[in-house]
Amino acid sequence: MLCHQSTYRGYIIGVKRKRSIWLITVSPKTPDLPILDRYSTETRAQSERDAIAQAKGRVDRLLAA
Repeated sequence: MLCHQSTYRGYIIGVKRKRSIWLITVSPKTPDLPILDRYSTETRAQSERDAIAQAKGRVDRLLAA
């Protein structure tokens, strides 16, 4: 079970594979950024790249609101 971590627009995105599911965590790096309703989610994305893209989409939607 590998874990990849990256940053995007001030958020830390963690992606971990667990069998056929990708576990995604998204948390702000600083206290002035809004917090997502759900800190972690699961996705059946085809690849790690797709899972990260979904997490980035969550961040974009949060910051656009």
